[in-house]
Amino acid sequence: MLLYFMANAVSALEDESNWKLAKQANDITVYTRTLAYSAYAEYRGEMSINANIDSLLAFINNDNNCSSWRYKCIKMLNLTDNYIYKLISLPWPFSDRYTVMKSTTRFNQQANSYTIHLKNIPRAQLAQTIQAQLPEQKDTVQMRFSDGYWQFKLAPTGNIIHIIYQMHGDADAALPSELTRLGIVNAAFITLSNLKKHFTQTSCC
Repeated sequence: MLLYFMANAVSALEDESNWKLAKQANDITVYTRTLAYSAYAEYRGEMSINANIDSLLAFINNDNNCSSWRYKCIKMLNLTDNYIYKLISLPWPFSDRYTVMKSTTRFNQQANSYTIHLKNIPRAQLAQTIQAQLPEQKDTVQMRFSDGYWQFKLAPTGNIIHIIYQMHGDADAALPSELTRLGIVNAAFITLSNLKKHFTQTSCC
């Protein structure tokens, strides 16, 4: 079963360019690639876990869980019309960053996969009904970019799910290059590690 997913993962990567292996540990693989329009690299994390897809989607979409497993997440709010507000911490002296993402979930029957597409929308471009639900901005700053997707591909049999977590986040802050690189890799690796840990504990207890 794992070989099935490994073959598909390799095939998928062959269709895309410029991805470089950044970290591989605990059966989690993280790739990064540079983008011409941003000083921040895009990341792509992959792993397979044993989980029920309904439980997995419910856990990921539960805003109360954010700080317990998402890297640097302070809080997350599910807004109306499938918008998500997420606040993340940045090291001093930088202000914390937030994103307001439009979330769209699709099921591909042929591929037997769910994909959650995420697109950051500038605050000023949001409908007034969405702006009214946002916390006060105060000393926080909206991310320049925060776009990507979660993909959950179900195995033909059993509860094995192959997960791809691909995002490009641009905090628009002049962080030291090594700190930026580490944060990008950790955003994928720590998030997936915590997700894996949660479902490992859930399935065994």
